[in-house]
Amino acid sequence: MDKENGNKPLVSVVIPSYNSAKYILEAVDSALGQTYQPLEIIVVNDGSTDDTEKILESYVKTNRIRYIYQQNKGLAGARNTGFRAAKGKYVALLDSDDLFLPKKIERQVEYLENHSECDVCYCDLWHFFEGKPEENLKLNYEYHSGPDVFRELLHKNFINPLSVVLRRSVLENIGYFNEKFFRSEDWEYWIKLAYRGARFCFLPEILARYRMRKESLSYSWSDEIQRKQKELELFLELNKIMSIQERRRYKMRLVILEHWLKFVYAKVGRRLRILKFIHSWFQKRRLKSA
Repeated sequence: MDKENGNKPLVSVVIPSYNSAKYILEAVDSALGQTYQPLEIIVVNDGSTDDTEKILESYVKTNRIRYIYQQNKGLAGARNTGFRAAKGKYVALLDSDDLFLPKKIERQVEYLENHSECDVCYCDLWHFFEGKPEENLKLNYEYHSGPDVFRELLHKNFINPLSVVLRRSVLENIGYFNEKFFRSEDWEYWIKLAYRGARFCFLPEILARYRMRKESLSYSWSDEIQRKQKELELFLELNKIMSIQERRRYKMRLVILEHWLKFVYAKVGRRLRILKFIHSWFQKRRLKSA
């Protein structure tokens, strides 16, 4: 079932969901509303205790989506379940509270079909606050393509999973998300793909909308400490598998020092109110109105 609809490749959209009954229909409808066909939409219910299953019942009965329920494994585990079920030549990621714009899949598949050297295509995004869906905000990031991606990812994660469409061959050749990196699983995955030779290409078009929810905006220094600790572990493990030449080429001592300092900053920041203010100010500066 790789191709249908006039030789157009099948695309699998993987939607992990955990207690997202409030948003899941918007996400699913944004996938169903794509100008591109054929699509298979796979919703992985990761042990939700809300009404997610009931809300999706009519979509399942009419075969508009494939529905998988599992005990809670976390975001990486839910995505991996979707990856294993996917039949498409291409796989797209959509979290249950985010939205695709109508031409997202069409534009990214067209790009990948025309650029055989690219394994992963990622695009630009709108951000919007929960409760203000009409206000589009643009994240002030610099994006990269080709051989620069791995080096840049050592310092910053600039690839949002919502923005990604990748070839299923990448999954088959390199593997899935590492489920132990529960707070930095996407960053670890992009680094693994780039290190193993997958080529990332940036499509400079805004093709999706990322929802900033209240609970994710309420900054927790405890969560930040755990996140920075996991990120430090990520780079320490990467350093172990690198050759001496690679460590020198990418200046891994400095990379590890950088992430250690960020970890220390998070630990100190929990005790200093001024750092909380600076962090909040910096976060707001990153977003600009459309």
